[in-house]
Amino acid sequence: MAWAKPTDKKSKDLILAQVRDYKKGRLVEPFSDTAAWQKAYGGGTVSFVNGLLQVTSTGTSIAARRNVFLNLTGAKTLKVKFYVDNLKDLYEFQIYLAHDTGYAEFLGYTVRGWRMALGWNEHIIDVSKLEPVGAASLTRDIVSMQIRAKSNENTTASIVFDSIIRDESQRGKVIFMFDDGWLTQYTEAYRYMGKYNLPGVIAVIPSHVGWSGYCTLPQLKEMYAYGWDMANHTMNHATLKDLKDAAAIEKEIGDAETWLNTNGFTRASNILAYPYGAYDARVLQVMQSRRAGRTVQEDTATTPPPDKRTIKIRNVDHTITPATLKGHIDNAVNVGGVCLFMFHKLVSGTASSSIEYNVSNFQEVVDYAYSRRADIDTVTMSEWLDSCGL
Repeated sequence: MAWAKPTDKKSKDLILAQVRDYKKGRLVEPFSDTAAWQKAYGGGTVSFVNGLLQVTSTGTSIAARRNVFLNLTGAKTLKVKFYVDNLKDLYEFQIYLAHDTGYAEFLGYTVRGWRMALGWNEHIIDVSKLEPVGAASLTRDIVSMQIRAKSNENTTASIVFDSIIRDESQRGKVIFMFDDGWLTQYTEAYRYMGKYNLPGVIAVIPSHVGWSGYCTLPQLKEMYAYGWDMANHTMNHATLKDLKDAAAIEKEIGDAETWLNTNGFTRASNILAYPYGAYDARVLQVMQSRRAGRTVQEDTATTPPPDKRTIKIRNVDHTITPATLKGHIDNAVNVGGVCLFMFHKLVSGTASSSIEYNVSNFQEVVDYAYSRRADIDTVTMSEWLDSCGL
């Protein structure tokens, strides 16, 4: 289910009054006990919106706290679901799980603003990554929980918390996505992944097809016939949030969608990769009627995504090592998430710009994904969204 950014309090309240589905996991915290959650310290407010905890920072840290009785012995993951309506001013939030009400010993975890998207978010925490203070341990009882939020200086930002779910059972997925349609995505990525029968996704800019250094239409059709997705990257790679109005945004997306459909690329024509990762409330409203939107916000994605219009990725630039990318695959296996890699141009020599990645390093990552095929599926965007019912 996807949500438009609210334009007033009534709309926001309606959005927050959702039906929640905890699937196979165990509900640890519903954030609905108005008597239990209290402001612990800081500048801002702790309140409830439609029965859910809202923490509002006014430029300094603010903490909400409640007593609990938890034990995470044997736990693998915690999935936190939350809503952000002012992304640009939100700096971070932290979760503390304490063994004492004075917080001398606790497990902590931080989610920075750059890992969040506008609207609904789901963040999966590998509990082995919780940072201990003092003698804190997963095997000891937790008696207090704290949510600490902070907006940027001299700004106000709120987070609404929906739930924390333990060990939701999902099988991990990895998606190899390539932006712009560079020629090496055909000559290097497609040909190498083909030896393992692994599919990928090209985010196509129709106006660039056939340009020097870019894929031709016959090459795109060959990859599509092999099972690759051809997704929408707008007609001209426009920065959508800079366009003058919703009609211009619709035209840039719609013209590319029409081109893809006309050329037989129907599987993912309404799945958009935002050029430069740029979007705003107007763009999200246009995307409401489409299948999905992919951001450049960094994180392991969740199944299903909390908002189909703001799917998160693992960015790949020339500074990222194969070991780091393998670690992202391992994380998706461990937490049952989706590792959506975003590549651009593959080069045989030294990669020197943010849109380049060395071919040998790429092949090493593909080899690793294939080696872990017993634990994780390599799929396309359309296959993943099909599995989510989207």
